[in-house]
Amino acid sequence: MPAPGADAPFRLVTIPFSHYCEKARWALDRAGVPYREEAYLPLAHALPALRAGGRRSVPVLVSRAGAICDSTDIVRHADAFVPAEHALFPGGSGALRAEVEALEERFDRDLGPATRRVAYFHLLPDEDGAFALMSRSFQERAAAGAAPPRWFGRGAFRAYFPVARAVMRRAMRIDAAAAERSMGKLRAAFDLANERLRDGRPFLVGERFSAADLTFAALAAPVLAPEHHPTPLPPLAELPAGLRRLVEALRDEPAGAFVLRLYRDHRRQQAGLGAAA
Repeated sequence: MPAPGADAPFRLVTIPFSHYCEKARWALDRAGVPYREEAYLPLAHALPALRAGGRRSVPVLVSRAGAICDSTDIVRHADAFVPAEHALFPGGSGALRAEVEALEERFDRDLGPATRRVAYFHLLPDEDGAFALMSRSFQERAAAGAAPPRWFGRGAFRAYFPVARAVMRRAMRIDAAAAERSMGKLRAAFDLANERLRDGRPFLVGERFSAADLTFAALAAPVLAPEHHPTPLPPLAELPAGLRRLVEALRDEPAGAFVLRLYRDHRRQQAGLGAAA
């Protein structure tokens, strides 16, 4: 990650374990864009996001020119900092670019909400377990050198967590029926990726890493828990049994192995392509 100094020209407002925030963060890190991450707990993020010029959701990328408050728009913005041959969205208006854009949009619309709902459906019923997993993730992130979420204190978070849990369930419609529908969308996205990858191709579209690959990997992370994710995710052994079985099954599919490879070979290489310093 670029050095998070106070003089960085950009700041990124996030919930650190949000997969849409990871999508934006990955694109910025890959491009070498210097930014300072301002991380907040769920619900506590809404007012800072609004004050930054966005909506009540994150990520929000803030610069002197204004705010960008959509993960796809942030990915497109990051493309301006890399050579054209390394852009996540291929140049021009040809079939290759159209294919990348179509897949990126589908994963953004279907896969992202589905993996979030399915993961929370399994995590949230055990209040003590969910709190322990989330708070440990914050602590490990701080120990690794990243700034902890704003307003974080174990005591304050423990008191606030039951309210956050209830609001998250209601706002994201986390119940058995909705989780089942989301599993259908998750399954459809993985089947699409599996079909493309069965012939051994290295990427979903063309011969190089694109926005389709980054988006699929980032938004699938909640149901794959990749080892090289920059925000510490719960170890497989500590996941609820139902979620652990799902993660194990998906990791065995071509699409799951693909995401683990991208995190190992591409995400671990943080910055390095960017023209900006």
